[in-house]
Amino acid sequence: MQFFKRIRQVARNTDDTAQSLRELVAGIANQSDLLNRKFDKLIDVLAHSGALAGEMPDGLQAPPTGASQSFREAMAQLPLMIADRTYNTSHPDYDARLVRNFPGTIFSADHTCTNPAFQELRKLVTGKEVPDTAWQTILADVLVEASSVPHAEQVFERRTFIENYVAELSRTYKAYYQPGWVNMDDALFLYWLVRQTKPKKIVQCGVCNGLSASFMMLALAKNGPEGTLSVIDLPPVFDPGDPDWTIQGKVYGVVIPEGKTTGWMVPDAYRERFEVWNGDAKDLLPKMVDKVDAIDFFYHDSDHTYDHMMFEFREAKRKLSPGGLIIGDDISWNASLWDFADQYGVPSYNFKGAVGVAFF
Repeated sequence: MQFFKRIRQVARNTDDTAQSLRELVAGIANQSDLLNRKFDKLIDVLAHSGALAGEMPDGLQAPPTGASQSFREAMAQLPLMIADRTYNTSHPDYDARLVRNFPGTIFSADHTCTNPAFQELRKLVTGKEVPDTAWQTILADVLVEASSVPHAEQVFERRTFIENYVAELSRTYKAYYQPGWVNMDDALFLYWLVRQTKPKKIVQCGVCNGLSASFMMLALAKNGPEGTLSVIDLPPVFDPGDPDWTIQGKVYGVVIPEGKTTGWMVPDAYRERFEVWNGDAKDLLPKMVDKVDAIDFFYHDSDHTYDHMMFEFREAKRKLSPGGLIIGDDISWNASLWDFADQYGVPSYNFKGAVGVAFF
C-alpha cells in the first residue's frame, strides 16, 4: 500500500527528512485516532459479552450508519450501570471517578518497581502524570519501526480490507458493523510495551480480527525468534445466511469477515508463533494457564465486566513472571485493573483512558 511504501522510503533518508516523517506519521495517526475513537464511546456497552454482545434492548435500535448524534442519544438511554461495578461510558451520568479513569495517571508511582517498561515510563512523567503529548513522537517512531518489521505490510493491507468490508456491510444491510479492534494508538502502545519488556510468552483473551495481536506479534518478531503469543477468542464471523447478522438498524459491536477467523490479521510468516484456542475464556483460560510454564505479558480484551476482568487477571497472575505485565483494554468501564494492582501493591498506568497496565 502507498502509505506503507512511503514510510519505508522516507525512513531511509536524512535526519531532517526523518523529522518530516515523524510529523507526517503523527498527523496521520491523529487523524486515524479521531476516526477510530469516534464511535468508541457509543458502542462500549454493546461489545464482547452478554448484553454487550451487539444486542440493543427491546425497543431501542441504533439508527442507520452516519446518524452519529442520534446514535449517541440512543446509547445514552441505556442504564448507567450495565453489570456489577461496570458502567456505561456513554451515559450522561457517567463519572470517571467511579472507575478511577484518569488518563495519564500513574497510580502508586512511588512504589519500588524494576520493570523495564515502568522505568521508561517514569522518564516521561511531568508532575504526577504522563502528559498525552509525551507520546506523540514516541508513537510516531514506533509506527515507523513496526512498519519496517518483515511482513508488516500484511497487517496494514488487512486492516484496510476490513475497513472496506464493514463499510460495505453497513451500506448493504443498513446496520452498524464494527471491526472489533483497538485504535492505532493503543496498538502502538502494546507494541512499545512488548519491545520494552521482551516477553517470551504473551497470553491474550479477546482477539477478533487481531489488530492488537498483530502489533504484539510484530514486536515479538523485532525482539527475536523466541517469543510466542497464545490467544483465546470466540470469533464473531459474519454469516450472510444467518438472518441475525443482517437486521436493519442493529448494532453489531464486533465482526470478522466471512471466511476469516480469530486473529487472521497476524502475518502468515509468524503463524508458528501464534496459538489460537477458540472458546469461552471462562473455560479455557484456566487450562491455558495450567499448560504454560510462565506468562510474561497478559492482555485482556474480552468480557469487560468487573468480575470477569478480575477473574482473568487472577488466573494470569498464577503464572506471571517477575517483571511481568497485566494489561486491560477499555479500562473506562470499571476499576478492576487499578483494584488488582492495589491488591499486590504494584504501580499501574492509565494510557489515554483506554488501556491500563499493572507493572509487576
